[in-house]
Amino acid sequence: MNRPFPAGRSDLRIFKEDELKAILSSTGKMCIADGGYAGKEYVNQCSTPNTHDRRPARRFKSRALKRHEKFNGLIKSFHSVECQFRHPLERFKLIFEAICVICQYQILETDKPLYDVLVKDVLRDDD
Repeated sequence: MNRPFPAGRSDLRIFKEDELKAILSSTGKMCIADGGYAGKEYVNQCSTPNTHDRRPARRFKSRALKRHEKFNGLIKSFHSVECQFRHPLERFKLIFEAICVICQYQILETDKPLYDVLVKDVLRDDD
């Protein structure tokens, strides 16, 4: 969670213009991203699916992206983020953070865990 952004801004634009790219550069860490982030401009911040990856790396990246999408699906099950929000931005931020905490609780404490990204099958290199 970074902060709420106005509707209509792509995640790529937010990544470039709103500090996440700079934060990753300054910390020396990378993120796993989809193919929209491929290219020279993001090579030091984003690891994307590519033809040079060995099979375990491809599996790991795929599972990481799917896990993220599954978490997004949990968030979208709340009506507050599914429809147009007609309150001040600060209130949306508070509600969104509460929804994320509830989703994290569901993952950790109930029978709705997200699947593990690193499993034995991911580590196996059989090509």
